[in-house]
Amino acid sequence: MNPRSVVAELSDRLPDRAVVVTDSGTSLDWWTRHLRLRPGMRSLLSGHLGLPGAAVPHAVAARFAAPDRPVIALVGDGALQGGGLNELLTVRRHLDRPADLPPLVFCVFDNGDLNRLTWQRRAAGDPLVPLSAEVPALPYAECARLAGLPAVRCDRPRYVGSVWADVLAGRGPVLLEFVVDGETPPDWAAGVGTADHSRPAPLLAPLAKFLRVSG
Repeated sequence: MNPRSVVAELSDRLPDRAVVVTDSGTSLDWWTRHLRLRPGMRSLLSGHLGLPGAAVPHAVAARFAAPDRPVIALVGDGALQGGGLNELLTVRRHLDRPADLPPLVFCVFDNGDLNRLTWQRRAAGDPLVPLSAEVPALPYAECARLAGLPAVRCDRPRYVGSVWADVLAGRGPVLLEFVVDGETPPDWAAGVGTADHSRPAPLLAPLAKFLRVSG
């Protein structure tokens, strides 16, 4: 499904006074372009270094700091595997505390790819090298359930809106896995073609410069 629609459908249904947290990666691109915050809402980003993996702990902190507010975290699958899965154990450990509070939603964009890095390389004219950007396949909703957390998986575009409506009407933490298309370019990469796998990847400019100087 188109990842833009996931955020657009959320935008139309954001609860009042929601806190929306986003990680680095294309989840930040979709958040920037397709989510509208209303007065009284708050947002948290991963910071100037764009460190992946910040959204889940930031969302947990937001839940404890503002227990009366709905909290929604937008997380890429690479960022979730980079540390977010471990932080979900913190949620499970304290499940009795947020269980009857407004929803705490961990929305995972499952595309099997370090997607922003992939599109940055394509925009620079480099080919896509699968092993350099692949995210190992993992059933995120199943993993959350094994950890004792409620979870929902959605892989059909026509259900995106209804899934958001159901989750946001609930209480407590839930992991929401959307299976999205990694070939959908961020708006800043629109018009960039698909990668050419037939030629080797050129050296990145900083590395090439270093080799010329050191050689």
